Amino acid sequence: MSIMDVRLERLKSISAAYSHSSSNTPEEDAKKRIIEWAKSKGLMEKRINARLFGRNTYPIDKPEPHGYELYLTVDSYIEVGENIELREIPKGLYAVLRFTNLDKMREAWEKLWKWFEDTEYKPIDWKKSEHGWVNGFEEHGNWREEKPKNC
Repeated sequence: MSIMDVRLERLKSISAAYSHSSSNTPEEDAKKRIIEWAKSKGLMEKRINARLFGRNTYPIDKPEPHGYELYLTVDSYIEVGENIELREIPKGLYAVLRFTNLDKMREAWEKLWKWFEDTEYKPIDWKKSEHGWVNGFEEHGNWREEKPKNC
């Protein structure tokens, strides 16, 4: 598989620690909160297979500020704390596009939407959540090494 090829991945529902931020730097703020929580639980060392998923949230009645949700996969029995909730990433068939350079984020999303146009698969579409409109997830592949700017 070459860079930026789309593949399908069927996921079972996954328990996750959840953090949301709506600010001028929502990605960094949500990540700082989830990383600090994971460190306090010893998950940075223990959870070798932990995955981190995120997605933008867009306000219902105005364009900005957008927010960002983060989902760190955890065991369903873990205790959460202040500003962290236990949520679930829904099971389903996901279209997955992997790439390595964040500068190519826009190109990656465009390629993914084009893939949907060219296949029989259809995205779930935008859904209204408590923080605004949401759609697909982004998986952060090297989330342990990348530090939020404000951390």
